[in-house]
Amino acid sequence: MATRIAASEAKAVLGSLVREAEQGQTIELTRYGKAAAVLISAERYERLARNLMQDN
Repeated sequence: MATRIAASEAKAVLGSLVREAEQGQTIELTRYGKAAAVLISAERYERLARNLMQDN
C-alpha cells in the first residue's frame, strides 16, 4: 500500500520520503486530494521502464 501525502506537505519532508522510496515504499503525492505523482526508487523505475520497453 502506498503512503499518501499532499504535495504541499511533502516539500517539508522530501528527504525522508526519498529514503522511504529507496527502501521500496511507494509514495503517492496528491494535489487537492487526488493522485498527482508517484515517488518510487530509481531501481524500481528502471525495472518498470525496462519491462515496458520489452512489451513494445
